Amino acid sequence: MKKILPLAVLLGVALIACGGRAGTERNMLEWGPVLNAFMATNMANANSYPESLDEIEPMIRKELKDIDGWGNKLLYRKLRIDLYDLISAGPDGEFGNDDDIVLRNGRLLTPADAYKEWPFKR
Repeated sequence: MKKILPLAVLLGVALIACGGRAGTERNMLEWGPVLNAFMATNMANANSYPESLDEIEPMIRKELKDIDGWGNKLLYRKLRIDLYDLISAGPDGEFGNDDDIVLRNGRLLTPADAYKEWPFKR
């Protein structure tokens, strides 16, 4: 019985780490190289990022999670030919506020920085 309790605690910590903010950021960061590779090889469209995540090859896309650590779908928005955001609505499930998690071109930004130049329109 003494060995079961520490294992249960360890398992609980591991499950928490897979979700929430840390898990969301990890999932989002995995999209960065895939989106950059798409852009680099998208010769037909002047090396632009995709219009939607559905343009990513299904075999590649299925390896990536498009939901955040709270079970909500990530939002992808192409801002320009060379600029994209991948956004988690954060723990409150509402886009466009301070608890959002924003990945822009493979780099995590604060929502304030991300939305300063490219406001989130509801």
